[in-house]
Amino acid sequence: MVALAVGAVTFFRRGEPLQPWQIRGSTAWAVRHYGNPDAKRFKARHIVTIDFLGRAMFVHEESQRHFLRLERLFEARAPEYAAVVAAGTLDDWSYENRDVRGEPGSKSKHSFGIALDVNALTNVLGTTGDMPEEVVRQWEIEGGEWGGDWSRPDPMHFETHLTPREITRRYNPDGTVKDWYLEELVGG
Repeated sequence: MVALAVGAVTFFRRGEPLQPWQIRGSTAWAVRHYGNPDAKRFKARHIVTIDFLGRAMFVHEESQRHFLRLERLFEARAPEYAAVVAAGTLDDWSYENRDVRGEPGSKSKHSFGIALDVNALTNVLGTTGDMPEEVVRQWEIEGGEWGGDWSRPDPMHFETHLTPREITRRYNPDGTVKDWYLEELVGG
């Protein structure tokens, strides 16, 4: 059994409640693995620029390989969509140190540099959007979270739920999959 604390619900692993830092994607988990975004010079020390579908995106240095993988998924599985994003309106976002809207004190994953918003004008908060299903599902298989699955859908939103160690182990610096992980993904 897996534990997760959400509101008044507590989940358990082996009969013991999980600690907040053990819950992938929680603020406590992000602080533990990526640092405190409110720390002095966090942005200068940890946020780097990547080229993502022709856009400059700002991500945590330890997450960049996973987001470059996401770019590769768009290019390989939805090339027409990737081309539209690259040529379209600048409506893509990444790092911004802020709280989750409506939840003071709960940091957005954008604050850590572990989230991107892609093609926002077409994938508006609260709608189903038009994200390519094949990209979304592969991203989730590989340890990412997609906001389109949330109770209040945010289809533009992609975040990593992998630790820096997992990312480095699975992906090359350019976002290509390492051979051992590719074999695992294809069932080899």
